[in-house]
Amino acid sequence: MTQQTLAPGHEAPDREAADRPIREIERLSEQNLWACYQCGRCTADCPFSLAPSLAVRLLQLGQLDEARALATTWDCASCYSCQTGCPKGVSPARLMKALRSLDGGQAPAVFTRPADLLGRNGDPLPLQPATRPRWAPRARLAAWTRRMRAHALASMPLAFPLMSAVAPLSNRMMKLPGARQLAHLVLGVHRDRQLPKFAAQSFPAWFARHQPLGDGPRGAVVLFHDEFMDFNYPQTGIAVTEILERAGFRVELFRGACCGRPMISKGFEDGASLCAVKNVPILHEAASQGVYIVGCEPSCLLTLRDEYLHLVPQGLEPQARVVARQAFLIDEFLVMLHAKGELKLTFRPPGTLRPVLFHGHCHQKAFADATKSVQLLELAGYDVEFINAACCGMAGLHGFEKRHFEASRSACERSVLPAVRSRPDADLVIMGVSCRQQMEQFCDRPVRHLVEAVRDAIA
Repeated sequence: MTQQTLAPGHEAPDREAADRPIREIERLSEQNLWACYQCGRCTADCPFSLAPSLAVRLLQLGQLDEARALATTWDCASCYSCQTGCPKGVSPARLMKALRSLDGGQAPAVFTRPADLLGRNGDPLPLQPATRPRWAPRARLAAWTRRMRAHALASMPLAFPLMSAVAPLSNRMMKLPGARQLAHLVLGVHRDRQLPKFAAQSFPAWFARHQPLGDGPRGAVVLFHDEFMDFNYPQTGIAVTEILERAGFRVELFRGACCGRPMISKGFEDGASLCAVKNVPILHEAASQGVYIVGCEPSCLLTLRDEYLHLVPQGLEPQARVVARQAFLIDEFLVMLHAKGELKLTFRPPGTLRPVLFHGHCHQKAFADATKSVQLLELAGYDVEFINAACCGMAGLHGFEKRHFEASRSACERSVLPAVRSRPDADLVIMGVSCRQQMEQFCDRPVRHLVEAVRDAIA
C-alpha cells in the first residue's frame, strides 16, 4: 500500500494544536464540554434572552473564532441560571467565562447575533473571511476602553471607605447635575441607574462601638462581611450581628481583603487570585479550629466555596478546602442549628407578621439552596411566597452598565415584577445586594435583607 502524500499547501491539519484551546477552556472552566447534548434548556432558562447553548455548540465544533464573536459570550452576566437548570450539570457560564479569558480577555471587534451563525437547518455556520473580527485602530481603542471601564468598575469598592467617610457629602455629589451623565460617559454606568447611597456610619464603625448582647457562651463566629454591607447597607450587618449574639455566639469580623468577586465578574482573575491568597490563610486559622465562617452576601461567601478552590496556588488548596467546609450562608447556618435543636432564638407568635415575598440570589440557587431561606423565614413565623424567577436582572455589576441596562430591566419585568405586583400586601425580602438594588429601583417598594426580617421577628 503506497503512502499518500498531500500537495504543498494542503498539509493535514494539526489536530492536537487545534484542540489545545478547547482543552484549555475545559481546564479553566472545570467543565466537560462534551456532556452537553444540546437540549436547549440553558437557552430557554436564560433571563437575558441569550444563546448559551449555541456558544457551547460552537466550542464543541472547535469554532473558537465564531464562539468568541458571539454576543452571548460577552453579554453573559454569569448569573448561572443556565447551570441551575442543566440536566447534565454543565455550566455554559463557566465555559464562556473561560473563553473570555483567552487572549487577555479582549473582546473581538465584531459581535455576531445567534441568527447570523445558523444555517437553514439550524447548524452553526463558520464565519466568512469578510466578517472575521478585525483589529482596526478604532476597534483596538474600543476594546481598550471597555477594558479600562471594566477595571474601574471592578476596583470601585476600594473607594467605598472614602465615600462613606465623607457622607452625606458624597451622596450629594452623586446627585449634582451632570454627575450621572459623567458616570455614563466615563464608567459606562447607565444614566438612569440609581447608585446606592453611602452610610455616614459604616458597619465596622458601629461594630467597634456596640455593646455585645451577651458574652458569647457558644464560642466565636467569623462574620465574612462585604463592602456593600460595610458602607451602603450597615443595617444588614447590624441585624446579623444581633441575631448571632442573641443565639449565644461571639461575633468576630473578618480582617482581610475583598473576596475578589468584583474582579472575577469583570474577568480579572489574577487580581481575584491575589485576594484569595491573602484571605485563605487568615480564614484557615479560624476554620481549622472549628470556627464557622458566616456571610450574608451569596456572591461573596460562596466565592470561598467555589472560586477560591482554583484561584489559590496548589500549596494553599488544602487550606482553601478547610475554609470551604466551614463557610456557610446565614440561612444555612441558622437552619442547621435548628435541625440540631441548637437554635436558641424565640420568635413572635405566628400571624403577627406581614406576609413575605422572597427572591433568592442566583448564586444561592446555583451553589447553595435558596429553600433554606424560605425555611428560616417560616421558622421565624412568616407566611412566605418564593418568587419563581431565574434572575432579577441585575447580576452584580452587569445591570449597572449602559450596554446591559435595557436587558437588565427587561429581565426584571419578565420575572420579578409580575410577582411583586400580584402581592401588594407582602413585604419584599432578598439575600443579595444586587437583588436589593434592582428591586428598590424598579419595584418602588421597601426591601429588606433576610437577616433584617429574621431580626424583626425575634420576640
